[in-house]
Amino acid sequence: MDFKPLSVLVTGSSGFIGTHVVRHLHAVGHRVTALDHIPPKDPLPEGVAFHVCDIRQGLLPNQCFDAVDHLAALAGVRPSIHDPIGYEFTNVIGTIRLLDFCRRMEVPTFILASSSSVYGPDTPLPAREDHPANPCSPYALTKLSGGVGRDGLGAPTCPPGWAAR
Repeated sequence: MDFKPLSVLVTGSSGFIGTHVVRHLHAVGHRVTALDHIPPKDPLPEGVAFHVCDIRQGLLPNQCFDAVDHLAALAGVRPSIHDPIGYEFTNVIGTIRLLDFCRRMEVPTFILASSSSVYGPDTPLPAREDHPANPCSPYALTKLSGGVGRDGLGAPTCPPGWAAR
């Protein structure tokens, strides 16, 4: 099988997971554009483009990508209890604005990082994706809503994608 390098936008690229995803995608030969509202703590590999951007604003790079790996989010159950509106705006509205960008730019693949917290505290681990959702915090609800938002935009208007919970 021939390897075809892809052009990939990684949101949340300055976070713990995002940093590792950017480095791995670049190391295996993909063209990576990193995007976050804060600069990375450590220098990115040479050849990785970085954009300071807040997905909540919807001002995204005007370029086409083969895939978007959406990792940008406010995380944490406890902080979400104190700022549910901030979590909603970032994790749901930000995701919807990113999905709209993907639709307009005809991005064929959208990968959404969700959370096991969407299943609730009493779910046996490892959780199966077909396990019923039982979000018990604003954070879990926003992560579930991001996946529903993707599905709710409808099949010809939304790129194919999956939610890694």
